[in-house]
Amino acid sequence: MKRILLNLIFIFLFKFSFSQEIDNEVNNFFLDEEHQTYVNQNGYYFIDIPKEKSYQNRLSGTLQIKDTSYIDFKDINVSFSKNDYRYYLISNLETIMVLKSINHIKKEMDLNE
Repeated sequence: MKRILLNLIFIFLFKFSFSQEIDNEVNNFFLDEEHQTYVNQNGYYFIDIPKEKSYQNRLSGTLQIKDTSYIDFKDINVSFSKNDYRYYLISNLETIMVLKSINHIKKEMDLNE
């Protein structure tokens, strides 16, 4: 029984440590002003709300945005993921904003150099 408990604690601590490492990697990516500029211009796109598909379980949150022509991510409460796209409902525009993953953004930036 003690061994199982120790294994569970170890797994939890490893998972927590790995999660913090990924968060740090995402945060470090945004320390570079060039990365911030690229993300503000190219790190997202908008899609219509699916009529036939259930999308609610994929949403990371709900926002209201006045102007979609330029978004500064320092001014809105969203979080990027290292490996996964994130979906936010823009309630006042009845659309969904899709945030690209940091890995996808890095690949795009490498292709544009």
